[in-house]
Amino acid sequence: MAERTPPFRPAFPLLLTSTLLLAQPMTALANGQVQCRAGTDGSWVCSSLETSAKLPPRPQPPAPVVHSSKSPAAQQSAGVPGVPAPSAVPAHTELDWVPRDQLTPEQQAGVAAYCSGTYVEPERSGRDDQTPFAELPISAVADSSSFDQDSRIGTLEGDVVLRQGRLQAQSDHASFDQNSSQAVLTGNVRLRDQGVLLLGERAQMQVDTGETRIDDVRYVVHEAHARGEARKLMRRDDAVIVMADGSYTTCEPGQNTWTLRGKDIELDREKGWGEAKHVTLRVKDIPVFYTPYLYFPIDDRRQSGLLVPSLSYSRNSGSSLTTPYYFNLAPNYDATLYPTLMSDRGLQLEGEFRYLTPTSEGQIGASVLDDREDERKLQSKYKDQRWMYSWQHVTDFNPRLRGSVDYTDISDPYYFQDLDTYLGINTGSFLDQRGSLTWRGNGYRAALNVHAYERASITDITPYERLPQLTLDGSLPFQPAGLRFNYSGEFVSFQRSLMSGSYTDKNGTPEGPWYDTFLAGLTRAEGERLHLEPAISLPLTRSWGYVNPSLKYAYTRYHLSLDDRGKTTLNTAANERFVRNQSRGVPVFSVDSGLYFDRATELFGNSYTQTLEPRLFYLYVPEEDQNDIPVFDTSEGGFSYAALWRDNRFSGRDRIGDANQVSLGLTHRWIEANGFERQRLSAGQAFYGRDRKVTMPDLSGTFAQRSDYTDSSSPYAFEYQYRFNQDWRFSLDLVQERSLGNTRSGSAMWHYQPESDPRKIVNLGYRYRNDTLRFDTASGRWTYNPDFGTPGSPDYIPNYYKIDQHDFSFMWPLNPQWSLIGRWQHDYGRNRTLEAFGGFEYDSCCWKLRVINRYWIDYDETSLNPRRNDDPDRGIFLQIVFKGLGNVAGSGLENLLGESIPGFTEREKNAF
Repeated sequence: MAERTPPFRPAFPLLLTSTLLLAQPMTALANGQVQCRAGTDGSWVCSSLETSAKLPPRPQPPAPVVHSSKSPAAQQSAGVPGVPAPSAVPAHTELDWVPRDQLTPEQQAGVAAYCSGTYVEPERSGRDDQTPFAELPISAVADSSSFDQDSRIGTLEGDVVLRQGRLQAQSDHASFDQNSSQAVLTGNVRLRDQGVLLLGERAQMQVDTGETRIDDVRYVVHEAHARGEARKLMRRDDAVIVMADGSYTTCEPGQNTWTLRGKDIELDREKGWGEAKHVTLRVKDIPVFYTPYLYFPIDDRRQSGLLVPSLSYSRNSGSSLTTPYYFNLAPNYDATLYPTLMSDRGLQLEGEFRYLTPTSEGQIGASVLDDREDERKLQSKYKDQRWMYSWQHVTDFNPRLRGSVDYTDISDPYYFQDLDTYLGINTGSFLDQRGSLTWRGNGYRAALNVHAYERASITDITPYERLPQLTLDGSLPFQPAGLRFNYSGEFVSFQRSLMSGSYTDKNGTPEGPWYDTFLAGLTRAEGERLHLEPAISLPLTRSWGYVNPSLKYAYTRYHLSLDDRGKTTLNTAANERFVRNQSRGVPVFSVDSGLYFDRATELFGNSYTQTLEPRLFYLYVPEEDQNDIPVFDTSEGGFSYAALWRDNRFSGRDRIGDANQVSLGLTHRWIEANGFERQRLSAGQAFYGRDRKVTMPDLSGTFAQRSDYTDSSSPYAFEYQYRFNQDWRFSLDLVQERSLGNTRSGSAMWHYQPESDPRKIVNLGYRYRNDTLRFDTASGRWTYNPDFGTPGSPDYIPNYYKIDQHDFSFMWPLNPQWSLIGRWQHDYGRNRTLEAFGGFEYDSCCWKLRVINRYWIDYDETSLNPRRNDDPDRGIFLQIVFKGLGNVAGSGLENLLGESIPGFTEREKNAF
């Protein structure tokens, strides 16, 4: 189950692991260096190490800051062997801080360009030792040592170094009182664990209980690039760590752009939690956030507590504040509450419950709001008591049987137009309400499905629901002489509840009937459909090519019903008839074949494999009259290169296109020796032996006269992709009429993002399509017309469904810290800008700022007329990220950039 990330996750507990070093009793200290181990009777046995033995290097004390004009190459940085350093010892070396110019090339590669340096843990003996502490001795090194037999106090003086495995302590003076079992380190105290450094003036530990106190602490966590300080740090005898007046930041030394401060902080490593009192977030030492109490995790274990709050503003809801709270109920289930206070609407309570068992997983969500905003109170279907609930579930009853549920319901169709959700569910025009049982057998798959919808839009026709749907697909286990026998079957009952009456807009003005009332004739039909499709094929594959002949028989039977309005509105002039029981049987024969030619070649000094792959596809389907069959789930796909190789030009089972055609295609590739495909070009065309007669429902009688159905050959179809290297690529899909003077559809996309610097992004794209067959909601008919409404009517919108758009977006660094952000999406069909924004990003080692000024077309359904629903909007979006804490404001901007700029997500994944 995914982990929740609370807002403040400072790694305070890591700072004190090195204090365990002092928990080992020392009953005797010898002059020079001694080693202590536990004796067989439980007492401590200490002995001097031979001076001739090879001793670990003694860590050097931090050098004082000295200013010099000597060349940087003249010095070596302390604690970082082999790294050139300036003669002037840099500031903050006591914190293991190393400026960028003193880092090795490998170290510089791991540091962001906008950082002036990083924390580097010096090489030292035992740093990476993973031996259990119980098996490790304590070694002590000092300039001098003594032991007073009367007071039973041992003392180390001068450059004291205590070491146990990866733990290390340094100080000017160390003593151990055997009577009180108390150890004290004073003067330039430095405690180290792997990746952790603590500095203080005095450290005191009760050896028998492990209770520890360190005064005036400064700390560094190298990997987290974090540092902080505390007036006092204590480790209680129950291993709970207590900090007084502690702070945490990821900013570079000397730069406190932001700091998190807590009056009293307790960290319990055993339970994995921490709590802080009187917590303040300061920006440039100015408090900007305060909470009297904070409960947070200190490791990867999930903990209950507050998550990152979110503050936003929208025109629909005003100012909004969300303060999520996470409940860690058990290892296998949890819950999150998202209370959102909106200035214009009130308090929305949304929550989710997630669960995980050995055989299932799922999520239950719900939301409720007593909406104070009354702008829709006169609009049809609106309810001021807003609610939503959802359930997503998957379970495996056994290795073969799986069940799933995806169900969402809402109070009114405007819910997701007015309100946001944190539950990650589908928010399209119609919400899924479906469940399924699937059995996976040996060579077959059977499923029982029910699929209904909940309306989340008022401008679409109510879709058919499948109540129920049964499917069976598979292949026979035997393959005599290489023959393959496949089968496919489906039974489905199509039903829907059409809306009736008139629609009233948000001003209380009646606009006329709902679009469902425009449905007439067979478009109002319901019924059951049984489809059976046995198939036989003989795939013949060789290294130089393939041939795959196939024969299948598509049999479909319908049992239909039609309401009274449908019967009275049948278009008899277009020979539209209602036949309650009818069937259709059509054989489909095809032969797919291709050859592979390749050769080794060179271009510009690079070796390639050049391929030439011709392909031939023959398809024969006899004509079968299907005009009396209603359309439940079928549409006509657009023509493309991929469409040349389909055995049905329609999607769905209500239409099977007649065909007697040959499709020819040619693919040309350039492939490098490492398998990288540099270039691919495909071109193809279909040649027809007769006119096509089967169309979608055509009450105008004009579809069969279109050139798509009467020409002896298809338009030219092209696909092209070129990747100059891993940094940039170009792709093109094009359908060109035979005259080459008219483009039917196409898209082109150019993307640039260097692998060496993914911060640089440039995208330029263009899309065009004007050949789409669609169902017109305003007339209740199928049409190729791209306009909405009829010319001269007040609702008429030319080129409403035509796609003719360009999209340009970029993120480009001006220097290591500043980057420009922009996007411009323009619709040429309606001569308007769909979205445009521009802004900047400032990035540093400890914080990030993004600001954009955005213009966009906001779609808000206040009318059945689409023209009135398109409302231009403007806004300034701000995002502030304190690294180590997360988003402080504007997390929605990151989602917006991820959806608008291809490559942005990759850029963030590779960010330092």
